[in-house]
Amino acid sequence: MPRAFTEVEKETIRERLKEAGRTCFLRYGLKKTTIEDLVKPAGIAKASFYLFFAHKEALYVEIMMDELPAMMNRLIEGSFLATDDTREALVLLIKGIAHEIQSNEFSRIMLDDPSELQRLAASLDVDDILRRSVAFFQPLAERVIEAQARGEIVPGDPRQILYSLGLIKLVALNRDKMPTELYDSMMEFVPHVLADGLTCSATREAT
Repeated sequence: MPRAFTEVEKETIRERLKEAGRTCFLRYGLKKTTIEDLVKPAGIAKASFYLFFAHKEALYVEIMMDELPAMMNRLIEGSFLATDDTREALVLLIKGIAHEIQSNEFSRIMLDDPSELQRLAASLDVDDILRRSVAFFQPLAERVIEAQARGEIVPGDPRQILYSLGLIKLVALNRDKMPTELYDSMMEFVPHVLADGLTCSATREAT
């Protein structure tokens, strides 16, 4: 039976597990990472792991939740805070989303392998994850709502608009299946098409 830990020890071990998780998930992926891989750097027994997380998928999601605020800040700073032109901001945002998918290993681990997402959905409270993630995406949703109020983005549910921006991932995740020239042209073309669709009709309605 795992021994009892003090509150200070619990906090220290939890952080060690998260650090080990970042390393192992990036190196091996979620599926191939074992509990043994996670507890060894943390200096605890395998049985003790379950005092902190119900399973490795729960640890993975906890790390993802830690990553979201910084990612959201990067996206906003690189788009709506970089220009006063809403259409240009959307183009920059869409390109920023693609960049995150290409450069953020945690995003790629989940998005590259649909089975990983299925594993998470089967073992976790998806509704709870969605509720927790809403708060992280709220700053971006507020930017969309403000632009809608100015008549610069089409009316509609801000969540649908944000989801539509994420369609760029279909291009980003198929990079290896396209000739380089085609991929580069699509990464330039698609953000402009999406941004036009979200802003041009709004401009026409305003005039």
